[in-house]
Amino acid sequence: MYWVKISCILCMFGCFKDFRPSESFVTDYLTGWKNFTASEVNHEIYPVTTYSYLSTLIIMFLITDFIRYKPIIILCGLSGIISFLLIILGKIVLVLQIAKFFFGLFMSAEVAYYTYIYAKVDKKHYQEVTSHTKAASLFGRSMSGIIAQLTASFDLLNYHQLNYLTLSSISIATVWSFFLPRVGQSIYFHRVSASDDEENNAAAVQQTIDQSGQPSNPRISSCDKNDKTQSDTLLHKIRNAYALLWKHFVLAYTNYRVIKWSAWWSLSTCGYLLVATYSQLLWQTAVKPGDRIYNGAVDFAYAIVGAMSVFSVGKLRLNWALLGDIICSLFAFLEGCILLTSSYSYNIWFLYTGYIIFGVIYHTMVTVASFEVAKCISEDSHGLIFGVNIFFALVMQSLLTLIVVNTLMLDIRQQFRVYSGYFMILAAIYIVLGIFNILRYRNITQRRTR
Repeated sequence: MYWVKISCILCMFGCFKDFRPSESFVTDYLTGWKNFTASEVNHEIYPVTTYSYLSTLIIMFLITDFIRYKPIIILCGLSGIISFLLIILGKIVLVLQIAKFFFGLFMSAEVAYYTYIYAKVDKKHYQEVTSHTKAASLFGRSMSGIIAQLTASFDLLNYHQLNYLTLSSISIATVWSFFLPRVGQSIYFHRVSASDDEENNAAAVQQTIDQSGQPSNPRISSCDKNDKTQSDTLLHKIRNAYALLWKHFVLAYTNYRVIKWSAWWSLSTCGYLLVATYSQLLWQTAVKPGDRIYNGAVDFAYAIVGAMSVFSVGKLRLNWALLGDIICSLFAFLEGCILLTSSYSYNIWFLYTGYIIFGVIYHTMVTVASFEVAKCISEDSHGLIFGVNIFFALVMQSLLTLIVVNTLMLDIRQQFRVYSGYFMILAAIYIVLGIFNILRYRNITQRRTR
């Protein structure tokens, strides 16, 4: 089966892309081997990834569909190679900042990896291939963590040498990406066929956004004998694509359920990215000189438990429309408590355990958010909504990074107290939404029984 072949090739790329054992000890590598101070890493090096990810994501998303995915997937691999080469060779803050810029580009280019399947595989296989790619990514992360831990614990490789392992894996992923079949059609810019209703809707949207206020007659009159010639023009493709993009955006974000679950998706992702970025700096403050570090084992446990949790929640039958807000609130409160306690704790095992629980909660609930959103949107707009939600998450992350890290210059434990407050506020918002939702459901039920 052709779609299975595509899935296997894509999964191999994802597995090698996410096999990055050096990341389990990156903070210790920068502050130990490279001799940067914890303050330089916290306030000058790590924030660059956040800003780079934000600034390049929207560009990546807009051009990915236009140039048909594969070149961006290759760019993803190349930017990863450049990033880790600079990490290996860099000795000053500026070089590491450039490395982190390319790592942000690497992360933003991943949008092509996650949306390639929607353009290349038939709609009936979307769910299967999506689960395959996510499983491949988690498998790569879990193997990365356990190999990092074993090689470090048994002194087989030092932190510097782990970077060569990461570089080799990303290089293999990049070479492998050349074997991906080219995409002949794409969702927006290179559509081979579309239903009459979709074409007319896209035309209507295009007419409403036409700055001149004049009807776009050639676009609407699809039977016109000159339409075939016009459809081959680049300008026509761009106008048609953005009309359809806007249509999908409006249809999605005028739906209350999509807005609610997308808000959870974006806000929780923002908090998760902040915690994931700075956790190793927090762990450093709790590790005593001479103690063995188990960051790799933590990454392994986190990926494996997260994978099992994500798989299980897909089988769980719950009325998420009724109970989703309350569950989101409870989990956000738990995450806030974990972060608050972690900000005061110097027990490394508590910090490790808290991080694993925090990560599992995030991946479980963002999976719920993704399939709840998917129920309410067009199949063709999955990639668009994914990109928009991540973009909003990065806007929030960049804003908090700018205030907390670069303006207030809080130390790592103070930062985690702020992140704890962030999740407490999120919990308060969703408990209010949950109460209103339950009261509304009860009123509707009472009216039906009368």
